[in-house]
Amino acid sequence: MLKVKTFVILIIIYIISFIAIKVDLNLFYPYYLLKDLVYFKVEAEEIILSDEVTTGINLELKAELEELKKINDISNTLTDFDSVKAAVVERNRMYWFNTITINKGSSSGIKENMAVITGDGLIGRVSKVGNNTSEVKLITTSDVNNKISVMIKTIDDTIYGVMSGYNSDTNTLQVSSTNKKFDNLENSLVYTSGMGGVFPSGILIGNVTTIENDKYEVSKIINVKPSSQIYNFRFVNVLIRK
Repeated sequence: MLKVKTFVILIIIYIISFIAIKVDLNLFYPYYLLKDLVYFKVEAEEIILSDEVTTGINLELKAELEELKKINDISNTLTDFDSVKAAVVERNRMYWFNTITINKGSSSGIKENMAVITGDGLIGRVSKVGNNTSEVKLITTSDVNNKISVMIKTIDDTIYGVMSGYNSDTNTLQVSSTNKKFDNLENSLVYTSGMGGVFPSGILIGNVTTIENDKYEVSKIINVKPSSQIYNFRFVNVLIRK
């Protein structure tokens, strides 16, 4: 009886195998499918980042955090203004020092000519406004019509001038002034004066590096190193008068 049962089982296995070969059926497909699912799950859970990748991510997050902390600190010093925080979403490589695009526009209360700062000081003003984005003209722009009234604070005096240029070779802003007092001016801090109605008074621009005569020998050209990292920043504050 046992031999008959064994013979019947072998016949059934033979028939199933013959049919599988004819229709190209993989009898082990359920097994391999289950195996793939199990192995995929294990591999996904066991992905481990290298030390180099982890270090890079941590450094990037730390830089962003420090930048955001600076923005919060400086915005609290301008009591007559509210601020709208924004992120840089576009920057033309061909005109790196001219303009940027930020991810806030008229829907957030942004208007043309509003001052734009980072945690280190002034970087420009809003030049064009869309509904959800805005273009910012940087203080380092090559546009000769981009003039800013400034004041230079010394121990004994305040010198007023007009910032109207940027020297990319020396990374300095150029301020012209007809003031005759230029004693101990090096390293003095330069701020917006508030004159002209565009920029509020007291926003840090940079510090004086050198002084020279203009080509007409009429006024002085004061070279100012920007306080902001104009070349590389990702977050800004747009100042809105209360």
